[in-house]
Amino acid sequence: MTTLDERFLSSYGVLAGLGRVDSERVPIPNTAIMAVNPDQWRIISEACFGYLWNRPGLTGRQRSLITMSGLVVLRRDDNLHGHLLSGLDMGFSPEQINEIFLHLIFYVGAPMVNTATRVAWDVYQERGLTLEPFQVFDTTETPDALYQRGLSIRSQVLGDGDGGSFDQSDSVDADWDRYLLEYLWGSVWGRPGLDLQERCICTLTAMVGHGTDDAIRDYVGGALRLGLSAASVREIMFHLSFYIGDSQARRGKALAEEVIAAQ
Repeated sequence: MTTLDERFLSSYGVLAGLGRVDSERVPIPNTAIMAVNPDQWRIISEACFGYLWNRPGLTGRQRSLITMSGLVVLRRDDNLHGHLLSGLDMGFSPEQINEIFLHLIFYVGAPMVNTATRVAWDVYQERGLTLEPFQVFDTTETPDALYQRGLSIRSQVLGDGDGGSFDQSDSVDADWDRYLLEYLWGSVWGRPGLDLQERCICTLTAMVGHGTDDAIRDYVGGALRLGLSAASVREIMFHLSFYIGDSQARRGKALAEEVIAAQ
């Protein structure tokens, strides 16, 4: 059992990786929080960065991906700004961060994603970065080609024959299913910048904060299918507890355990 001071000091390495230290590698505190409630800053530093971010089961890059994705869903624009800066310091390129946003459009809605994109633009301007966005959407491709690729990718992630809750005898549902197969699965999931496992982590994070029980179960299954361990899935939920609240994260963990037990 470590002491609380040891936990606090272990946050220094994490915060250094996130670009939140000064030239002497001492963490830079949040001035407002320190002035209003120093204990709040101490607990954030110790419990979050000293304890959670140092746990095994997820890499620092994965934790950064989870955190950025979760903050998009929560519309915590001020926190997102800081974690986008940290994401860059963790090795994400602007183009990869942009892919996180585009990936989330069909899961959390375009308004949230467009707002996050505006926050990211400010971050890129702040850093003086030159963007080279991926422009791979082929307007000469046929809808049938998108559809077939979508079927293939959805099968890799969610398993064969998983059409979700769509009733193919209903014309709206049938069109809706095809729409997602073409645009979400055929276009977005097949884009460069993030691999399938990273996209599934991003999606699972969004579903814990924003989705239904069935969606969480589906993407827990997808994460396991794409090679994430059961221990890593559990860590995603534990990590999220500090950002979305314990109750939501525990709900996600309980649903994940159902899927893990059924494997």
